[in-house]
Amino acid sequence: MHQLAWVRLMVARHPWIYWLSIAVLAGMVGLGVTRALADVDAARRSWGEQQTVWVTSTAIQPGQPIVAKGRSVPRAVVPTDAVDSAPDGSIALQRIGPGEIIVGSDVSADGSVGLIPEGWVAFAVAAPVAHFAIGDHIDVYSADQFVGAGLVVGLGESDLMVAIAADAAPAMATAVLGGTVTLALAP
Repeated sequence: MHQLAWVRLMVARHPWIYWLSIAVLAGMVGLGVTRALADVDAARRSWGEQQTVWVTSTAIQPGQPIVAKGRSVPRAVVPTDAVDSAPDGSIALQRIGPGEIIVGSDVSADGSVGLIPEGWVAFAVAAPVAHFAIGDHIDVYSADQFVGAGLVVGLGESDLMVAIAADAAPAMATAVLGGTVTLALAP
């Protein structure tokens, strides 16, 4: 008699053999899952204590409000300057990628003013807003003279808020008053 036919005959005559086989297989699978979960828990414990950090869910550009959610991660991977409270209402100072832990240098609670680098001043410049975004690095010209490197820190309906180094502020003020400001995107 063929072996498969013999096994089918035995299982048909003695159904307890079938159910015993199912129970043994289920026990082996359950034991395997239990061991795998124990390995995961052991690996998690080997990283040490967990700490809640604030993580972005989408990419955030400079000047945009920060949207973040709390997530527990191993303390070993937390940056030393990670923010310890929800950054609700804060503005991004730089580009933040999705899933990044938010650190103090990413956050400004002061809005556009917080985007102005230390030692710089900002001017409102009439310009086509659609061509620029907050955080764009620009070169500022007055007629055919280079005034200085600048940074877009705010957008209005028909003007930009452009930050420029304080030593170039007099030339920038003259250009703004004379209506001779030309802005060029810079790398």
